[in-house]
Amino acid sequence: MANESPPRQPGAAGAAAAASPAAPPPAAAPASKPPVPAEALATAKQVEELADKLSACADSIHARVMADIRRHGGGEVPEAEQAVARALLDAEIELRQRANRLYADAAACIVSSLGQSQQKLVQLTIDAAAKIQQITRISDGITLVARLLGLAAAAASGQVMPILAAVGALKLQLDTIALHNPAASASSSAKPAADANTPASDA
Repeated sequence: MANESPPRQPGAAGAAAAASPAAPPPAAAPASKPPVPAEALATAKQVEELADKLSACADSIHARVMADIRRHGGGEVPEAEQAVARALLDAEIELRQRANRLYADAAACIVSSLGQSQQKLVQLTIDAAAKIQQITRISDGITLVARLLGLAAAAASGQVMPILAAVGALKLQLDTIALHNPAASASSSAKPAADANTPASDA
């Protein structure tokens, strides 16, 4: 006769596991927060990017002065215009020097919690380079260049408050130039709109 053994009973641990509901999966670790977009000049690379844009503004100053001189067709340039040209060329040299300092000391110019986005800061300098070519009131241009020099000096300090003040002064001057040169501002803003309305070509 076959030896029939009774069915095996689960152990205490197995019984407890069977009686209790399935344990919920462990909670996923909270995802790390993405970088806050309102942090400009937070890395050496961002400081170098600002230096690039300030150098581009210096290029724009030089191009504007040369264009104003060429308008006289080789004739005599009035003394008042010569004085302005010399002042702007001196400012161009100083702006390049300050941009070079930012390149050299980028790591020391990093700022924490500036409260401004890198994109906004860079866009201000791009707008400034464009406005230098468009302005009709030379006094606006001289003040704009002074604001750029102020921004370069503030960025080199690595201090939040001077940088914020310089950014605010630059934005205010750009707004003033837009009021004095509505036609130029309208044409520069109309081009992106026209590009946006142009249907994309098939690849």
